[in-house]
Amino acid sequence: MVFKITFKVLKQGAVLPYSYQYELSAWIYKMISSSNSQLATFLHSKGYGQGFKNFKLFTFSNLYIPQFKTTPEGLKILSPTIDFTISFLVDEVAASMIQPLFEQQTFTLGNRQSQVPLKVDSIFTQPLHITSNTMRFRTTSPMVVSNFEVIDDRGKTQAKYLHPHDERYEALFFKNLLDKHQSAVHHQISAPAAAPLAAQPMQLRVLGQKVRSKLVEIKANTAAATKVRGYLFDFEVTAPKELLKIGLLAGFGGQSSMGFGTCKMLK
Repeated sequence: MVFKITFKVLKQGAVLPYSYQYELSAWIYKMISSSNSQLATFLHSKGYGQGFKNFKLFTFSNLYIPQFKTTPEGLKILSPTIDFTISFLVDEVAASMIQPLFEQQTFTLGNRQSQVPLKVDSIFTQPLHITSNTMRFRTTSPMVVSNFEVIDDRGKTQAKYLHPHDERYEALFFKNLLDKHQSAVHHQISAPAAAPLAAQPMQLRVLGQKVRSKLVEIKANTAAATKVRGYLFDFEVTAPKELLKIGLLAGFGGQSSMGFGTCKMLK
């Protein structure tokens, strides 16, 4: 299920850090793990543990901010409302539990230096129509595909974030989708495929020449800070519809629950 959430900005001129994805993800986890919510009960029944941090079958877009001014600290919000989309790979029963969790919620988004107070103004569902095994998409948050490489003699590894034109990108892109499908089946969120998905035709094609790199800092201004690089671009995918659905609802690529790999369909 895909939702569009609009926030009312409670303090005009407040500054939002350039990297806010970790803090927004933390707020989402807080909402879905509410101990008295039906969704929490549902996730427990599917085998997700305390706090649901191992529930990663969701993704969310960058915030859409109609009016802003750039500052050294971040984006100075000048518009009265901002919005984003969030999607969950859950069944229809669980999807009906999500909307009430977010309605009228108030929270502060940002880090220790810059914060924006927000209130959920509206939340609407958006239709999802997968009509073909070949479809075109546009990223609305950076897509992350990475490969771990050994960086020293002791065997220490480090993530290498791949450009969409890297020859390894396509195989890792589809491996991620297949892994998410396997996880969804394991937790009884998705039904097993009638035929092995990995044996079916799959292809990824980057559209056009515009591929934009985006570096996002996770846990900024802390000792645990890390940087993740993703890419914004248009692309075409040929794959079983089950995998296209997973990409749209749980994100294409890695680290989706941190706000990476959200896409919208192109006509």
